[in-house]
Amino acid sequence: MNFTGKICGICNKGKLHQFKDEVADGVHVDAYKCDNGGHISYSGDVMGKVEALYKNTSEERHLVKAGSSVAAPIPAKIVKMLNLKPKEKVYISMQGNHIVIRPAPA
Repeated sequence: MNFTGKICGICNKGKLHQFKDEVADGVHVDAYKCDNGGHISYSGDVMGKVEALYKNTSEERHLVKAGSSVAAPIPAKIVKMLNLKPKEKVYISMQGNHIVIRPAPA
């Protein structure tokens, strides 16, 4: 289904424009971006495939309250692979619509 020109279902203001979204390294899918807030939407078919990809390559976590912020617990296998320690400094940034967490250089 083509949503180009439709009103954004998130902000109900902007119009959607089709583009290719990179949902994983080298994996691009048809998506629609709002020209008002930059919100990204997918068709139901594409969203099902994206969710299946994420479930096979990552672990779902729920955000928890930490003071006035929110935190996402990092899975133990990733902690071990990156040799992370509690209270270790990391850098958090946004790349498009993704959150990126990088260990601080040693």
